[in-house]
Amino acid sequence: MHTSGLKYKFIEMNPKGDTPRKGDVLLLSINYFTEGGLMIDENSSYRTQLATPVYSGDFQTGLSILQVGDSVQFLLDAADYYRNTKKREFPEEFVQGDNIIINIKLRNIVKVESIEAERRAIYHTDEEQELRLMKDYLDRASIEIEPTESGLYVIILKEGSGPLVLPGQTVSAHYTGKTIDGKVFDSSLTRGKPTTFTLGRGEVVKGWDEGFAKLKKGCKARFVIPSKLAYGADGYNDILPYSTLIFDVELIDFK
Repeated sequence: MHTSGLKYKFIEMNPKGDTPRKGDVLLLSINYFTEGGLMIDENSSYRTQLATPVYSGDFQTGLSILQVGDSVQFLLDAADYYRNTKKREFPEEFVQGDNIIINIKLRNIVKVESIEAERRAIYHTDEEQELRLMKDYLDRASIEIEPTESGLYVIILKEGSGPLVLPGQTVSAHYTGKTIDGKVFDSSLTRGKPTTFTLGRGEVVKGWDEGFAKLKKGCKARFVIPSKLAYGADGYNDILPYSTLIFDVELIDFK
C-alpha cells in the first residue's frame, strides 16, 4: 500500500525506466475489471496527461509512481474513480462501495518539454495561424456574435444591473483565464479573492479595459481576446506568442 492509501501491486518492474513528471503525456495499456473478474473496458493505446492528484490515493497518485516498462494493478473505489477521474457516473456493473481493478502498463512518456515545443512550432508562429485557430474555437463554441471593431468578443453569460463601469473607476472582479486549447493559466477563484484594477489606466491587457467597460455590476461574461489585445507576438511567462485568450469574468463591484 502506498503512503497515500492507494492499494496496488507491481506485476513487472523496470527500475531503469524513465519516471513521468506532472504535465507529461503517458502512453498506457490499460484494462478495467470488477472484483468478480468481469472486464469493463480495455485500451492498448490509452493516452493521459499526468496531473496533480485530486484526492489522496487516487489514479494520478498511482501513475506518478510508475516507470516506463512497469506493469501494475491498482485497486480503487469505483465511485471515486469514475466521479473524480472519469467525470461521470460509474457503470451499471458497479454499486456504491464496490472497488475497481485497473491493470496498467506504462509503455512510453511524451515529455512536457516536447509537448510545449510542438505547440510552439505548430500553433504559435504568426497572426494568420492564430486567426485560423480562433475561428476553429468560435465554431466549436457556437459563438456567432460579431466582434468589436478591435476584434474583441464579449459574450454575456448573465446580465448585470445598474450603470456601466466608467474609466477611472476601481473594478473588483473574479476571473478564470484559459488559452484557446482550454489550459487554465490563472484564476482568482483558486485564491478565493477577486482582483482589482482601475479601468482604462492600462493596468490590465487592452481586452480587459475594453471588455469590462461593457459590463454592469453582477454581470458574468466571456471575453475572447486576440493576442493583439493581450500579450501579442512576445507572449508572457507561460502564455505563448500569438495566443488568443479566453476569460470567464464576473464583475463583483466597482466604485
